[in-house]
Amino acid sequence: MIKKIFRNIIKRDQIKSNNFNIWIINQFANTPDLPGHTRQYEIAKYLSANGWKVSVFSSDFNLSKRKFTKINNFQLIKKTRIEKIRWNWLRVTSYKFNNWKRYLNLLSFCLNLVFNLGLELSINKIKSNAKGIIFASSPQLPAAFFAFVMAKLFKHNFVLEIRDLWPQVLIDNNNGSENSFIIKILQIIESTLYKYSDSVVVLSIGVKRYLKKRGVENVKFLPNGPDLREFKFSPLPIEEKNFTYSRPFKIMYFGSHGEANDLINVVKAAQIVKNLHINFIFVGDGIEKNNLIKECSKLNNIFFEDPIKKSLMPSKISTADAVIISLKDIPLFKYGVSPNKLYDAYAIGRPVISSVGGYINEEIEKNNLGTTSPPGNPKALADAIYKLYKKSRKERELMGIRARKLSEEIYSREKICKDFNMFLKNNICK
Repeated sequence: MIKKIFRNIIKRDQIKSNNFNIWIINQFANTPDLPGHTRQYEIAKYLSANGWKVSVFSSDFNLSKRKFTKINNFQLIKKTRIEKIRWNWLRVTSYKFNNWKRYLNLLSFCLNLVFNLGLELSINKIKSNAKGIIFASSPQLPAAFFAFVMAKLFKHNFVLEIRDLWPQVLIDNNNGSENSFIIKILQIIESTLYKYSDSVVVLSIGVKRYLKKRGVENVKFLPNGPDLREFKFSPLPIEEKNFTYSRPFKIMYFGSHGEANDLINVVKAAQIVKNLHINFIFVGDGIEKNNLIKECSKLNNIFFEDPIKKSLMPSKISTADAVIISLKDIPLFKYGVSPNKLYDAYAIGRPVISSVGGYINEEIEKNNLGTTSPPGNPKALADAIYKLYKKSRKERELMGIRARKLSEEIYSREKICKDFNMFLKNNICK
């Protein structure tokens, strides 16, 4: 009993004196000066402010811009200090389309990660030999697996974060056959990580249920969510006089223009409502963007804009009358997603038009935060758009107020990070 008390005191002192380490691995992690999600940055920032020594390993090849942003020619790694965070930008091979070069991109990250993470873990062992946590985030399962192996070799705890249910989502999206060699390898990796991780963090309640059915015990729900100090509530833009719009009603989409986002469904819905005073603005980039632009060449109610850095998102969203989210009709998406832009819209106080289905649509309908349609149905989506467009300003204002309240209760980044910090201290630091 006395030994246990002393061990707990030592652990608390380690964390308090900045002697406990956490290494965060996510190939697609970004800082706020770049487009894309910043979940790992915000978690790292909070943990470093609360006594942890934090290192982040990510790729310098920005997924939204499809280009390198930090490292110079011939550099394999660039180490930067962002506040108290040690950020490691790793060089990878580039790609533009989802062909074999994408797999080479993932593999190159793994190879660079093994060398540089291994080097840092070795130095840490020589200096202090203090036990820490390696926290690896999917969908890059091979990188998570190599991080897991290194955690075992250096006797650190390992926490896996599931953002997308690889490889099942690849199978459902026709990006791989269940009988293919690569998919079978990914399934073995997935099962191994589920079985031997100290904990599995999920971003969706649906994924938590999915993993529980597969026998995964230590599952922690930590959804996406914005920093509410940055994403402040903003009243709807002024556009109405005597119930008529003095300018086009703005519906904005933010994020990736990929196959899984099924933006062609939104384009077809926009074509159906082209006689209404509505503009659709797509902000972002992806492999399907050029195809979408060609598809819209004869439509004058759809506009495409370049991706913007995270820090500019609040002001951009505040110019919208509504935010639209879209995903392909894939069974896993009905419960296995936690869209960043959805919660950003909640925080700013914007009604949402959703064609995601499952848990996301249920949440919007239950709390009356906007309008919904099943995925892959342009006519139903057009009806949902028309339904929101015809609502009074007061109704849409109340939707935004309810959305902001929900973000404060569940999706506040401060709340999520605080919860994660306590979870690591109480459940992983043993």
